[in-house]
Amino acid sequence: MTLHADTARQDLVTVGVPTHWYNLAAELDQPIPPHLHPATKEPVGPDDLAALFPSGLIAQEVSTEPYIEIPEVVRDIYAMWRPSPLIRARRFEQALNTGAHIYVKYEGVSPVGSHKTNSAVAQAYYNHIDGVRKLTTETGAGQWGSALAFAGAQFGLEVEVWQVRASYESKPYRGHLIRTYGGTVHPSPSNLTESGRAILAAHPDTTGSSGWR
Repeated sequence: MTLHADTARQDLVTVGVPTHWYNLAAELDQPIPPHLHPATKEPVGPDDLAALFPSGLIAQEVSTEPYIEIPEVVRDIYAMWRPSPLIRARRFEQALNTGAHIYVKYEGVSPVGSHKTNSAVAQAYYNHIDGVRKLTTETGAGQWGSALAFAGAQFGLEVEVWQVRASYESKPYRGHLIRTYGGTVHPSPSNLTESGRAILAAHPDTTGSSGWR
């Protein structure tokens, strides 16, 4: 039997794995317009963001440096599934009759089956080193909630997830995955909060919406 290497597969080795994130803000000819404070309508500064975000993420938000170092502990967690497979889509190239090389990056190998763990791990890390002990988040289909539950587990953080009610009911296995990683998950809206009770009183059959609690 003769074995032929699949030249469409471009599996990456762990030598030379990136140690920095690339910041696209460094490429812009003009700076990104600032976020406006919802109350004052003035540009939001680092002090305004401090109520919601850890200092490490705020520093990234306002940075225009081209490269931002990935903390070693975050890289170590990424190594559980990264580098993820990079596959050349030769038949797609043929269908388009193009000389360009087209590649597909498959992120389904992560612990929750999506790319969202890439961001969730970093967010959990920066909250952890700032002394945060609990993260609360919303999720639509459950991928982000699963990713943050996994990430929180890596740093001993409690994670509470509010999932759109229709998705909570139709995708129970996402809830199981969140709980597997130690998180808690509730349908949104729910009877656990004043706003949720008000919405349910007015619309008892609501399917929910992202951000409701």
